Amino acid sequence: TTPVAYHEKDFRSMPIQKDRTFDNFVVGDCNRESQAASLACALNPGKFFNPLFIYGNSGLGKTHLLMSIGNYVLKNNPTKHVYYTESLKFVETVVNAIRDNKIDEFKQYMYSVDVLLIDDIQFLAGKEKSHEVFFTIYNELISNHKQVCIASDRQPKEIKGLEDRLISRFSSGLAVGIDSPEFETSLAILQMKIKQNGYGINDVDDEGLAYIATNFSGNV
Repeated sequence: TTPVAYHEKDFRSMPIQKDRTFDNFVVGDCNRESQAASLACALNPGKFFNPLFIYGNSGLGKTHLLMSIGNYVLKNNPTKHVYYTESLKFVETVVNAIRDNKIDEFKQYMYSVDVLLIDDIQFLAGKEKSHEVFFTIYNELISNHKQVCIASDRQPKEIKGLEDRLISRFSSGLAVGIDSPEFETSLAILQMKIKQNGYGINDVDDEGLAYIATNFSGNV
């Protein structure tokens, strides 16, 4: 329990989708490094890559990896406090906490987090008060060897409107990119999605799959 559990409903994590796991994340040359780094963070939170910064275009699996980390940690240690949020939701929570005079309670609540997963960090750019609050929370978690994993559509130094001190912190761990999948990985991802939706591979035309894998691999 946290000292501010009474306010948990105000600050709670966004849902982590149960079906986003390492088991159904298709690994290829385009994402092997980011998958391996994510798994290392899930196995030993706070030990190796802290923070882990995953960057790449929309729709290539960054959110899947963040949620896979969360699901793995919770499955193997349900007592861990795992917190997933998108940066715009984080900003909204900060705004509400300031309005309700609960910003200190929010910080205290966040200090109890064991694994912080924050998506689309680029949308934090230009939000000065949220920068300040996030910086405080980030430093507290990192100094206590809590795991921080961040996803963005670009590398830290390419995010315009992000404070230099945050860029410096984000660059102090491991930054790994995800590229668009090559044909074989695209095909494997399609087959996985067909299987997950309860269809058989033989129900879908091979040429149709090849066409999709060739022409639409920019976004999984």
